[in-house]
Amino acid sequence: MPESPVDESMRRALFVQLTAQLLRSAFAGRALSITFLAGAGTRWKASLLKARENPGAWPAGEVAASFPLDAPRGLFPVPDFIHGEKGEGRIAMAAYAVEAVRAIKEHILVVRGWEREIEAQVLNPLEMPHSRIAFFTQKEGPDGQVSGHGDAALQCMSLWQNARYVVTNFAGDANSPLTVELALRAFAAFDAKGIEIGVIIPVAMTEKPAYPVFLEENGLPAGFWHEKLAGSKPNAAPTSLTNVGIRVYRADWLRRALLLLKERYYVEGQGPDAGWHIPGNDPSKRECALDNVDNLLAEMRLARVMPVSLPRELTPLKSLGEYPAFVQAVKEVQREWREIRRE
Repeated sequence: MPESPVDESMRRALFVQLTAQLLRSAFAGRALSITFLAGAGTRWKASLLKARENPGAWPAGEVAASFPLDAPRGLFPVPDFIHGEKGEGRIAMAAYAVEAVRAIKEHILVVRGWEREIEAQVLNPLEMPHSRIAFFTQKEGPDGQVSGHGDAALQCMSLWQNARYVVTNFAGDANSPLTVELALRAFAAFDAKGIEIGVIIPVAMTEKPAYPVFLEENGLPAGFWHEKLAGSKPNAAPTSLTNVGIRVYRADWLRRALLLLKERYYVEGQGPDAGWHIPGNDPSKRECALDNVDNLLAEMRLARVMPVSLPRELTPLKSLGEYPAFVQAVKEVQREWREIRRE
């Protein structure tokens, strides 16, 4: 654990030290990504409605006023720093999440419709071959609502269970391709040494962690937390580390953890008690979160955190008021990645 926050120079040094040769092994072609692109969110819709009333009072208000309320938030157009240093033109915000995992060969996009628009506004600008993409629609739970990202991963298990590594991320975050690359290289290094690990979670050091990490005295994760897990704080001291939305699982352990959670906490059927009942989760949601998977793997001593991320990577665009911060974050993320590729 570094005594001070990681900076760009340390990330460059790690990029050199964690050799890519390990990822050219037999495991390399067996990595797969899951990007969650289905959601809009209540905060997002509320800000769109307010922008329609007074577009001039909101960043990108004129664009927001005509953006469909039922469209996934990831399709909202933002400046394009992927194809130009100055952000010329516009690209769907989800393109930044997909760009972060573009080096991986196979991809699952969890969606709720809008596939044609996602192809046109996300995949085509990135020149992503459609043969590498599998769209997956998460089925609703017994209560008529979708039941969390862990539940989505469980539902699409047949698409990823034969992979070696599964990288998960979210379409509204300022994901860094460098963070994904460093975590995959680290996992390959553990594998090469025969060290059994279920998940590596890149984290950033910040004064007010949004998704705090709890560590034991030996440095192993005691657990992870966010507001949907209000009743499940681990019995350990919180740190200044926060999850930035990216996880790298070994597929076999992700599968075992999800099946174990289902065996313990899922009630089959269509009655009022049907669905997920994971202790500590918001009882009104009936969800299985990826955080539940992470906490289970932490209990099994199979989770590791990797403090190589920068706080800007956790700059989600969940409301129009966050638009300027998101744009600045993705600008800096793309600048760093562009500079590394030039070296």
